[in-house]
Amino acid sequence: MCKITIDLDIQSVKIDLIHWLTELEDTSILKKLQIIKELEENTLLLSEEQQKELDIRLEKYENGQLEFTFWEIVKTRIKSQIN
Repeated sequence: MCKITIDLDIQSVKIDLIHWLTELEDTSILKKLQIIKELEENTLLLSEEQQKELDIRLEKYENGQLEFTFWEIVKTRIKSQIN
């Protein structure tokens, strides 16, 4: 993936993107942009309790105190318990 450096002010970037969008015919890119827009509009806010729990877990993660297991291993373990 190429690195893009934006040396323009924010309004110039917006105008450039608007012009680009008005001429864009690639539906896959339009769909991706629509998803990004919807995600930005529908961002869920965490309750204070949820934010505290997230902060605790992030701190444990950063300190190496959380153990992780690959999904395939978890699936195998669950299947073996069922059979």
